[in-house]
Amino acid sequence: MRKAKLEEIEILRGLAFLAVVLQHVIAGLFYQPGLSPGVLTVGTTALGLSRYAVPMFVFITGVVLFYNYDGELKFGAFLRKRFQQVVVPYLAWTLFYYVWVGFLSGVSAKSTWLQLYDILELSLTGKASYHLWFMVMIIPFYLLYPLFRLLLSRQRSWQVNLAVAGAILMINLLLVYALSQGKIYSDNPNLGFIFQYLDRNFVFWIFYFMLGGLVGIYYEQWKTFVRKTWLISASLLVLCMVRIYFKVAEINEGVTDNPYLFSSNVTAPLNPFMMATIIFQILLIFLLAEKIAASSGRGAKMLRTFGKYSFGAYLAHAFVLNVVSNSVIAYLGVLGVYAQTLVSFILCAVLSLGLCVGLSRMKTSVGETLVGRV
Repeated sequence: MRKAKLEEIEILRGLAFLAVVLQHVIAGLFYQPGLSPGVLTVGTTALGLSRYAVPMFVFITGVVLFYNYDGELKFGAFLRKRFQQVVVPYLAWTLFYYVWVGFLSGVSAKSTWLQLYDILELSLTGKASYHLWFMVMIIPFYLLYPLFRLLLSRQRSWQVNLAVAGAILMINLLLVYALSQGKIYSDNPNLGFIFQYLDRNFVFWIFYFMLGGLVGIYYEQWKTFVRKTWLISASLLVLCMVRIYFKVAEINEGVTDNPYLFSSNVTAPLNPFMMATIIFQILLIFLLAEKIAASSGRGAKMLRTFGKYSFGAYLAHAFVLNVVSNSVIAYLGVLGVYAQTLVSFILCAVLSLGLCVGLSRMKTSVGETLVGRV
C-alpha cells in the first residue's frame, strides 16, 4: 500500500536549499575588505539564521526513510536505488568540479592514473568543491539505515523511542562539545585521514537523522507538538539569536584581520549552543512549512519546485555562485554588500534551479546522472 505524501517535505527541502545558497552568498561577499563592524555583524547574524540548512537536510532524510521504510526492508534494492539517485550524481559532479577547478587554476595535466587517484580521493573526502562535504556525511546514513532501524521502531512504545532519541541527543551534544573544544584528535599518522575530516563524519550529525526518524514514525503527533510549542520555540530562538548577535559584535569590534572568518565561527553548527539553536529553528521552520504547504499561492508553488529539484540544484549551485558572485562584485560594487547579497542570492537560486530543470528534461540518461530522478 502506497503511503500518503508528506506535503511539508518538499517545502522543507526548498527552504533548506535557499538557506544553503544564502550561507554561501554571505561567505563569498562578506570577506570583502573595508566592511564596517556593524555590517559584518548583521551579515554574520544572518548566517546564524540560515545554519539550519544542512541539519534540515539530514532531518528530512531521517523523516523520509523511517516513514517510507517501516516494513520489510529489501536492502539490496534500497542500496541500488540510493546509488543511482544519490551516489552517481555526486560522483558526476565531483568529476565536473575536478575538471572545472583544474581549468580555472591552470593545473598542468597529470597521468591518467594520477588523475584517477585524485578523483577517488576527492570522492571519498568531498573536497572537489566546498559544498560536497555534505555528500560524504549523508551517504553513511543510507548505508547504516538497517542499524538505525534497530534503535527506533514502530514496534516499540513511544516512550522507549523518545528515550532512545533523548539518549542520542545527549551523546551527540557531548561529542560535539568535545569536537568544538579540540579534544577529539590523534597523533597517529595512520589515522590522520579520519581525524582530518571530522566535520563531515556522520557521527556528529546523527541526532538530526534520528530526530527525523522519530518524526517519520510519529508524524501527526509531531505536527501537533510543533503547533503547541511554537511560542516557546520562538522565544528561545530569539534569545539564542540575541546572544549570537552580541558575541559576533564583540568579535568584529576587536578583530581587524579577516573579522568575518573569526565571527562566523560563532555560528559553526558543530557546537552545543548552535545545536540547540538549530533545533528551535527546525521546530519553527517545520511549522512554517506546514502553513505554506496548505497554501496554493505562487510562493508555495515556487518553494515546491525548489524542493523538487533541491538535490541537483545543491550540487550545481557552487558553480553558479562562482559566476554570479564574481560578476556582482565586479559590476555592482556601488550597491553595497547588502544589495549585492540580495542580488547574488536571487540569481544563484534561480539560475541553479533553471540549470537543474533543464538537465532533468534531457532525453538521454545524462540528466538523471547529474541531478538524480525528479
